[in-house]
Amino acid sequence: MFEQLVDWIKQNYSGARKIIEVGVGHRINVALQISEALPKAEILVTDTNESWVRSPKPGRIRAVADDVMFPSLNLYEGASLIYSLHPPGEIVQALEKLANKTGADLLIVPISDERHDLPQEKWRELVVRGRILGWLLNKHH
Repeated sequence: MFEQLVDWIKQNYSGARKIIEVGVGHRINVALQISEALPKAEILVTDTNESWVRSPKPGRIRAVADDVMFPSLNLYEGASLIYSLHPPGEIVQALEKLANKTGADLLIVPISDERHDLPQEKWRELVVRGRILGWLLNKHH
């Protein structure tokens, strides 16, 4: 399901030093695929669930407990891309604020075609092969 997303990230962030997934939950597979596709990038995943974060992670993925509503900004410094898969609507604004503070691009992959009332002048649809993969808040491209 997320193969197109991983391919798009590989094509557009091949020179990235750091890519971060916020609110990873127990679904580590996308971050794992990105780490395999971009072996030079640091792949960091965050979640508020500290016990899950402390459990061993496959590959070279680093997991950190962090709450995006009150983020530890130093974790996100140097990131080229911050992304979140199916985030709850209430954290989208916090993610946008985080991207603005760090200068990272932000990619939101909603559940189905949920829009989260994203203002069109800032956000654009990420369409790959005719399919909307998510919404992109672009900082450096």
